Parts: sequence; C-alpha cells; structure tokens
Amino acid sequence: MSAQQIDEKKLERAIRKIKHCLALAQSANENEAATALRQAQALMREYRLTEMDVKLSDVGEVESSLFRAQRRPAWDQQLSIAVADAFSCTTLRRRKWSSSKGRIIECATFVGVSPAQNIALYAYEALHTKLTQARKAYCSAVRSGVHRSQYSAETAGDHFALAWVWEVQSKLKSLVPQGEDDSLGATATGQDLVAIQNQDKALISEYLATQEIGESRKSKAVELDLNAQVAGMLAGRKVDLHAGIARGGEDILAFSATA
Repeated sequence: MSAQQIDEKKLERAIRKIKHCLALAQSANENEAATALRQAQALMREYRLTEMDVKLSDVGEVESSLFRAQRRPAWDQQLSIAVADAFSCTTLRRRKWSSSKGRIIECATFVGVSPAQNIALYAYEALHTKLTQARKAYCSAVRSGVHRSQYSAETAGDHFALAWVWEVQSKLKSLVPQGEDDSLGATATGQDLVAIQNQDKALISEYLATQEIGESRKSKAVELDLNAQVAGMLAGRKVDLHAGIARGGEDILAFSATA
C-alpha cells in the first residue's frame, strides 16, 4: 500500500470523526457541545480542512453502465435530466475511452450529495430499460403499419420516447417528499426542504467547479410526429412508480407498468 493510499485513508477517517464531532456540537448539553466543537476544530487544523471541505466529502458521482458508441439520443439525455432534477442531482454526459470496447463511448453520470446520486442512477437505469422496450415495440408497430408516420420508424420511436419521458417526469417529482409528508417528521417543513436542496445545489456547484467539464451543445428544435407524441404520452401514463423508504439509509424504488 502506497503512502498516498494511507494518507487518503487517514483523511477519510478524520473527516468521519469531524462530522461526528460537528453532530455532537448540536447537543443541548453545553459542555458536551463545546468539547465536540473543539475536537472538530482541532482535527480541521491538523488536516488543514475547512467546513466546506468536510461538506464536499458528501458529494459523489456515479457512472451508468449503459452507454452508446455514438452520442446518446435526445430522449436518453432528457431521461437523465428528468431523473437528476427529481432527486436534486446534476447529470453529465461523460465521453471516455473504453479499453474493453476499443472505442470512445458516452454514458450518463450523476453528481449529488450521497446517497442521492445512487438513487438517481438506479431510477435512470430502471426507467431506461423500460423505455427502451416501449420504444422498440412502437418502432415495430410503425414498421408493420399499425402506426402511421411520415418519419422513419426509428425517428418516430425517438419522438415517442421523448413524450414518454415528459409524461414520466411529473411522476418522478411526486416521489420526492414535499414537506407536509409525515415521513419527514413533525419538524420538517417545505422551507426546510428548500434550504436543504439549495445547500445541496451549492455543494454540487462547488464540486463541479473543481472538475474539467465542457459546455453542453444546445439541441436543435425539431418538429415532432404528433401521433408518436400521443402514443408516448399514453404509454408514459401507464408507468406506475412506487417509492419505498427503507430505514437504515437505503432508498428503494420499484417501477412497474400496466400492459
């Protein structure tokens, strides 16, 4: 094990201790709170850490295993944006060299305050699988003449998928507690949630400022197939999202759709 790895492990342990001390510093017992705060400050000085450094340690990013050899289609990008927005994350388009594929690939990356990015990744991949199946079925129906379109089956499928995402986006937002939800506890309010979300956004912005990220290209406006849009919206409405909050820090989401 290298000296750098040892230092990183020591730093991780120190950050955990600092977080624990800062939590104890909120104690109603003045002596206990003062002692905990002094310990936290001493550790910060020892490791030359600021409170922002400690908070930033909660920000992480996860990368989807789903990828494209070319640029991800608009509906795929829109799906990752919708999911990231619902769970107070930021999504990035990550292009990288894949040694196993022998080519450059593109995949979605989610950045958030833990464990939000992991929940967003799960939701994205689960919905991506479901949407891919629905789009494939619609394309087949266009080819067989069940659905008429002035566009190719693939393009009509893309328009179908975009409408599907727009419809599911509002369902995703309804999964997130809005303050009056009992699961948040009696002391939580809508203002509390807004404050937390704003703090998370600020932390994510601080994190992204340290990364090399290129500007995203603006997508061109296109005229969509109305029939495909209607079909996509109707299919999106059939998607039933259930959220179950497991005590112990893990959030479990289940997705289903009626036939």
